[in-house]
Amino acid sequence: MLVYNSTDTTISSVETGEERLSGWMVSGAKRLIDILLVLASLPVLLPLLAAIAVAVWASDSMPVLFRQVRVGRNGRRFTIYKFRTMKRIQRMEKQTIASMSNGQVTRVGRALRRLKLDELPQVLNVLKGDMSLVGPRPKIPGHQLVTSSCRPGITGPATLAFAREETLFASIPRDLLADYYRFTVLPLKHKLDADYMARATLLSDLEVLFKTVTGCWEEFTTEHESTEDLEIAIHLLRQEVLGLNSSDQ
Repeated sequence: MLVYNSTDTTISSVETGEERLSGWMVSGAKRLIDILLVLASLPVLLPLLAAIAVAVWASDSMPVLFRQVRVGRNGRRFTIYKFRTMKRIQRMEKQTIASMSNGQVTRVGRALRRLKLDELPQVLNVLKGDMSLVGPRPKIPGHQLVTSSCRPGITGPATLAFAREETLFASIPRDLLADYYRFTVLPLKHKLDADYMARATLLSDLEVLFKTVTGCWEEFTTEHESTEDLEIAIHLLRQEVLGLNSSDQ
């Protein structure tokens, strides 16, 4: 169980136990399918990547790509690629959580985030072997709860359940956002991913990919009982955070 310590900057304890992974999650077949799907989609992906790159450049100059160190399989660190969505003059600020109301996000960046197109350059990470198409999202070193023996993914059940998380974050006071994300959102994402990885199959991966591409994020949430509990927990905890903030004023 996750324990919050207001005087500490780390998570005191997390219920970890032995990692449960389905055979598919660690199979060579999953890696082969990843590569084949990326290669097969290149005729569509390449023009789309080029168009987005031009739009990012036209809106806020260079650089087009945002690079950041993330934690991958077995704790190995790698550089993840995204289209840059934040203003160039702000890119060096140490802020890892941005809401849709954050003035740092560019106009093009808002559209990319809303459609999740800023993640497209991660197909390079998939081809390099850093990531899979489906799996838990790779975390920055300070947010990694446990070390996993499977590759992180571009999308996954937690990604779909929290597809509109930036709208949620917009209602959280900025001074409480980092703790709210670390001690509330991250453990919930971890539970969703852990439950999925224990039962993942080729068909379930294809379902996640289909819902990601078609934008059926709300449908995914309502189809899975665990995410219904997650939504209730998020709502209650958000109210608690807001209540604490108002009582301090």
